[in-house]
Amino acid sequence: MHQSTLTTQVNRLERDLGRPLIERAERGRKMRPTPFGRKVAAAAKRLTGSGGQP
Repeated sequence: MHQSTLTTQVNRLERDLGRPLIERAERGRKMRPTPFGRKVAAAAKRLTGSGGQP
């Protein structure tokens, strides 16, 4: 997946859910999920039954 596609999808999800999912990277910092983003990821894993497995 291209970075621009992923960025578009994350921005769309954030807009639809009304809250940020990711803390954007700043100088020397990595991006990381917000607490809300972690909850959304956990719920998605439960719904898909992936449990984090590839």
